[in-house]
Amino acid sequence: MSKDQIILDDGVYFVDLNCNYETAKAPGFLQRRCSNGLTTPGGYECVGSFDKAADGTWRADVNAAYDPETDGDCRRVIEGVSRMDAIAALWAARKSDLATHN
Repeated sequence: MSKDQIILDDGVYFVDLNCNYETAKAPGFLQRRCSNGLTTPGGYECVGSFDKAADGTWRADVNAAYDPETDGDCRRVIEGVSRMDAIAALWAARKSDLATHN
């Protein structure tokens, strides 16, 4: 992972941009540092993300316990907002994720 792709970092959590997009338009991921392991060889796990919806607005969500009613395992943090608002909301919700590794 390239350091110039990390846009927020508090030492435990960080947000990095998807390198397959222009930086100014890139969706991104909320990552949480953890110990290296078979499923976390880089020493971090993805615990949330932000991306552009089909209507052109942005949204963000974090990992959550599986909900059989919605058949989902993420919690929408915000939707229908600007990219910067989605990033800010994701960052504000970073400690509410469902981390699976220590």
